[in-house]
Amino acid sequence: MNITEFLDQSEIERKPSPGNFNIFWITEKDPCAIRPIPYNRRSFYKINLLIGSYNIHFAEETYNVRKAAIFFANPLSPYNWIPNDGEHSGVYCIFNADFFHNFGSLGAYSVFQQDGLKVFELEEEQLFRINNIFKVIQDAYDSGNEHKYDLIRSKIYELLHFASELSTENPNVERHNKSSTRMIKEFLALLEQQFNTEIKPRGRILNRASDFAEALSVHPNYLNRILKKNMGSSTKQLIQERFLQEARLFLKHTDLDVSEISHLLGFYELTHFSSFFKKWEGISPSAYRKV
Repeated sequence: MNITEFLDQSEIERKPSPGNFNIFWITEKDPCAIRPIPYNRRSFYKINLLIGSYNIHFAEETYNVRKAAIFFANPLSPYNWIPNDGEHSGVYCIFNADFFHNFGSLGAYSVFQQDGLKVFELEEEQLFRINNIFKVIQDAYDSGNEHKYDLIRSKIYELLHFASELSTENPNVERHNKSSTRMIKEFLALLEQQFNTEIKPRGRILNRASDFAEALSVHPNYLNRILKKNMGSSTKQLIQERFLQEARLFLKHTDLDVSEISHLLGFYELTHFSSFFKKWEGISPSAYRKV
């Protein structure tokens, strides 16, 4: 996903800026941090203050966040996260490499390198400090000062320096063994293959745990055990959460009727799709579209 696609699917008003810089505070209109997101590579940088309990997954490691963390994402590393029970909030900023053209080297910081730690749990005092930095960024972004982006860049570097000061030992990161890593990668890649950027009829859609196990030539229980252990959710949960996200996007950002969306997502009976959606969202697809 590129930064334009990411911004286009957001319902929050944004302003044009160099390097497509934007800052968002988590609200009900922006479910980015309060719902699971798909495992994918984003072609932009993202710095996210996550408040709440999360499991954040990379190909070779899972970070278990208990209360709050700052998370650095780069265009090279695919990832996703799944919120655990409880309340969630936070703030994040996104930008592409052009935002820092001739303003230093982001790649020099370990948080943006392939083998560097990317998630740092925060104590109360650290959370207060990081939250205030984001508030300064927001105030600058909202101002009419012609040099405001220089201040924003300096505050982003302050966040990077803060991360470099933290311990390189993270007790809440689990590294996956090679066989688990390969299986997780293959499952998540196969899951993403079920969705296209183009709206057109497709062949057989895999939407059951047994479908994925068969495609990966493993027993469903084995696949479920690996995903549950390393990602904190069952095969069925991960599949349903991803299909639900796609359903939301279709309902909010296309003019397709509900029956067409149902068919595109592999629900050949509209009643099955409606029941699935209502079970997760608490309202029917038609009602969701009107909210």
